[in-house]
Amino acid sequence: MCIEYRLSLRDVVFFQLYQYNHSPSSQKTRRRAIYGGAAVIIALTGAMAIIAGAWSLAIVGVVFALVYAYLFPQLLQNNIRRMTTRLYAGRLNVLNRRELEIRPEGLTARSDGEESTVAWKDVRGVTVLDRYLLIYLSAEAVHIVPRDTVLEGDFGEFAREVQQRIPKAAA
Repeated sequence: MCIEYRLSLRDVVFFQLYQYNHSPSSQKTRRRAIYGGAAVIIALTGAMAIIAGAWSLAIVGVVFALVYAYLFPQLLQNNIRRMTTRLYAGRLNVLNRRELEIRPEGLTARSDGEESTVAWKDVRGVTVLDRYLLIYLSAEAVHIVPRDTVLEGDFGEFAREVQQRIPKAAA
């Protein structure tokens, strides 16, 4: 079974934002940055308030920490969009037309004359979303299959077949 699709920069940006929002390690890092940053702001303005004897400065610090905690995740998402766009813009070897084929020995990927096969036992997981199929090969490597740019093959049938292969490989 084979599926052919076109991968765009929009799809890679979606995946990076999806990982940002759903990866446990990303969530842990984000929580540390938000709460740690807010705590530093409160501690510094609190120390300044004590030294200056101006308690209103401590209140300003708490307000500023709350604004920081609210805005920081949005700023991170904008930064992810910008950095991903900058990294992948013009890299047609990563973006463009791709093909995945389900074989008994593993998942074969083809693009621009290149071909590679990953054994089923090495596929780390699969996530099926409304618009995307994400096939994880490692923490850093993933096949992103966008439903709306499938050129040949059936997205739903391909996703089901991949999902069925992964537990078999793990057993």
